[in-house]
Amino acid sequence: MSRVEGDYISPGNRKDSRVIRRTALLIAVLPIFPLAVLQAPSLTLTSPVDYQVIQRTSKDGGVISIAGTLAGAGATSVEARIADATRKGEWKRLEARISDGSFQAAMTLPVGGWHPLEVRVLDGDRVMAESTVGHVGVGEVFVVAGQSNSANHGEEKQKTATGLVAAFDGEHWRLANDPQPGASGGGGSFMPPLGDALAVRFKVPVGFVPCGIGATSVREWLPAGARFPNPPTLVGRVRPLPEGEWESNGQAFATLTGRMKKLGRNGFRAVLWHQGESDANQKDPSRTLPGDLYRKYLEQVIRDSRREIGWEAPWFVAQVSYHVPGDEASADIRAAQKALWDGGIALEGPDSDALKGDLRERKGQGVHFSGKGLREHAARWAEKIAPWLEKQTGTAAPDKKLPLPGEVFLVEQRVAFVIPAENGNPAGPVPWVWYAPTLPGLPGNEERWMFEKFTKAGIAVAGIDVGESYGSPDGRALYSALYRELTGKRGFAARPVLLGRSRGGLMTLCWAAENADKVGGFAGIYPVCNILSYPGVAKACGAYHMTPEQLTARLSEHNPIDRLEALARAKVPLFAIHGDVDKPVPLEANSGEVKKRYEALGGRVHLVVPQGQGHNMWAGFFQCAELADFVIRNAKRAD
Repeated sequence: MSRVEGDYISPGNRKDSRVIRRTALLIAVLPIFPLAVLQAPSLTLTSPVDYQVIQRTSKDGGVISIAGTLAGAGATSVEARIADATRKGEWKRLEARISDGSFQAAMTLPVGGWHPLEVRVLDGDRVMAESTVGHVGVGEVFVVAGQSNSANHGEEKQKTATGLVAAFDGEHWRLANDPQPGASGGGGSFMPPLGDALAVRFKVPVGFVPCGIGATSVREWLPAGARFPNPPTLVGRVRPLPEGEWESNGQAFATLTGRMKKLGRNGFRAVLWHQGESDANQKDPSRTLPGDLYRKYLEQVIRDSRREIGWEAPWFVAQVSYHVPGDEASADIRAAQKALWDGGIALEGPDSDALKGDLRERKGQGVHFSGKGLREHAARWAEKIAPWLEKQTGTAAPDKKLPLPGEVFLVEQRVAFVIPAENGNPAGPVPWVWYAPTLPGLPGNEERWMFEKFTKAGIAVAGIDVGESYGSPDGRALYSALYRELTGKRGFAARPVLLGRSRGGLMTLCWAAENADKVGGFAGIYPVCNILSYPGVAKACGAYHMTPEQLTARLSEHNPIDRLEALARAKVPLFAIHGDVDKPVPLEANSGEVKKRYEALGGRVHLVVPQGQGHNMWAGFFQCAELADFVIRNAKRAD
C-alpha cells in the first residue's frame, strides 16, 4: 500500500501514483518563485497622458514630466523618444528616479504636436517593457475662469477645427470640443475657436483649463473666510455671519487654484478672466457690488491665487457687465476692471459688452452668446492675447521707448535694453551703468540728462524689466541672466555701476549683496534700501513666494540693510541723493541707515541730502553733477 499526501493508492494504480508524486513535487517547488516571474512585464505611464499640452518654457520647446509604474520586472534605466509620420527619433536615456516599481524623469520636447511619445524601461541592456502616448503637445496653456460666458452656456456648441486644442478638467485631458470639461453648462464656449486661432498663429497646440461657473459673483471666487458687507444675488457659495457680514466658502477659489497647482510652477501662460454680470445692476440694488469693492475683491482673488500657487501668474481681465438690451453696461464695474489694467494688476482683456445684436442668444435678447457671438468673442480674445504672447515668446520684436537711441531685446523672455556709449573703445570691455527699475515708462525722460553724460563719457547704459520683484530671488535670477548676456556675449565690463531709482535701489542692492565681486559701485536716487520701509512685508511677500510671517522670519536673508558686509569687504563705493522729507521712502530708514551701517563696516558712502525735498521729480535729483561724476569715475575704474 502506498500513500501520497495522505491519499490511498491501490497497488494497481502505481503508474498513476508516480504522476501524482511528480505533480505534488512541482506544486511544492512552485512557491519558491514569485508569481511575477511568470507574468510578462508591463509598463503603465501616468505622465504624460493622451492629448496633454505642456506649457512651453522657450520659443522652441518645453520640459515634460515622464512617470509611470513597472510590474513584473525590475529596471535600471528609462529611455524615451518622439516619432513623426516618417521616422522614429533616437532613443534618449533619461535621468530617472527609480524606486519600488515606479519611476519619474523629465525630457525636453520641441514645440508642436501632436508628438507620439514612446517610453521604455530597461534592466541593464535588456528592454523590459514599452508604452506609447499617442498625442503629446508642447505649446500654450490658459486657465479660463469667471461666470457663464467663460463656461459652456453659449447657444451653439463649438469644435476645434485644427484638432490642436485640448482641455483639462483637473484630472483628464481631451480634445476641446464643447461642452468643455470642468466648467458649468452643457452648451457652447469660445475656447475651441480661440484655441484654433492661437494654434494657427503660433503653430503650437493650445490647452485650456476651464473653471468658469455660471452666475457667480466675484465675491464667490474669494478665498474661504474672505468677508464682505452684502451678499450676491445667489448665495450658494457664500454664508452669513452672526455680526451681519457675509463670507465666501472658498469652493470656487479652491477649485481654481487646485487645478492651477496640478499644472505645476509656470505650467500655464495666463488666466483669462471673464466675469462681472452678476455684480452689475442687480434687481435687488443691495446685491449690486460697487466698483471700488469689485476692484478690491478681484485684486484679492488675483493676488491670493498667486500666493497660493507660488508664482506670479499673469491674468487677463475682460470688460464684462452686459445683461440684455437696455441693460448693456455698468460704468462702475467697467471702470473697476480697467483700474486693474491701469494698476498693473492684470492685463487688458477684450470689451465683450460691445458684442450685441445677433452676437447674443435668442436673436439678441439674451445674455449669452450665439454661435456667431462665440466665434467673435474668441476673435476679440485673440486680438488681446496674441501681441502679448508674441512678446513673451520672442516671436515679435519687443517694444520699449528709451530716452536715448538704443537696442531693445529679450533676455529670458524679459524686455531688456542697451543704450550704447559714444566713441567707446572697441578693443576693450565696455564700461556700463546698470539702471533700475526698467518698467513700462522707465527709464524716462528725467534720466536723459545723466544718460547723455554717461554715454558721452564712453559708458553704456543697460537694464532689464523684472516686474515688481521687490528684490526677490526671481528678480535676482533675471538680473544674473542680463549680466551673463552682456559680459559673456557683448563684451561688457565685469563690474558695472548700479544705478537705482526708488524701488530700483531694492532690486539692484539685493542682487549686489550676492554678487559683490561683480559690482563697481552703487548710486541711488532716493533708493529703497529697506523692505520694512517700502513696500512692506505684506506687499513684498508674494514676490518672495512666502507668507508675511515667513518673510518676516527670514527678512535678514533678503533685506539690503542687513546684507552690506560683502559689499564692504569688496570695497564697493556707495552714493545716494535722498531728500530729507521723503515720506514713501524715508531717508532715515533707507539711505541714512545704509550710511550708518556701511561706515561701521569700514565702507565708503557719499550721501547728498537736498533740504525740503521728498519723493518727487525735482530736477536736482536727475541732474546731480556729483552723482554723474561718481558713476563715470567708478564705471571707468572698474573697466
